[in-house]
Amino acid sequence: MMPCIHCGACVPVCPKGLWPNQLYEALAQGDLARADALGLARCGACRACQDHCPSTLPLTARFREGQRQVLRWTEAKTRAAEDAQQAAERYEAREARLQAAEAEALEAKRQRRAEAKRRTDARPPADNGADARRDAQRAALQRAMDKARAEGREEDLARLTAALAALGAAP
Repeated sequence: MMPCIHCGACVPVCPKGLWPNQLYEALAQGDLARADALGLARCGACRACQDHCPSTLPLTARFREGQRQVLRWTEAKTRAAEDAQQAAERYEAREARLQAAEAEALEAKRQRRAEAKRRTDARPPADNGADARRDAQRAALQRAMDKARAEGREEDLARLTAALAALGAAP
């Protein structure tokens, strides 16, 4: 068997109007997309091109094998496209679930904050403990003054009296 000499003897005899030499070359190179675009699927395996080939190339056998390859290739391409579509749909569904969960979490947080604000607003205003703290300080200073007075420590008594006056209470 000789290689294709590109004589074109196969072209005019093809009843489907195909270019068998180009189909053969595309299949030899493994270019299934090109062979499909050239109309390989339309080939009816009539053997007219093979009978007129001066190189006696097995065109019909190559075309039949090429048609099976193209069929597997297109099925794989279709399957890949379907898989990609399913993956895209799963991704979009996941994104929707995540957004819904995030929105739900934000709503729950907003409701907790509103409830906390409602509880805070319902409480009576507190004096924040400043008066109680000041009263405790006054009582402690008064006890220390009584002790200093009983022990006769006049310097300590004068210092404690000044501290008590600074708190706003008279001795």
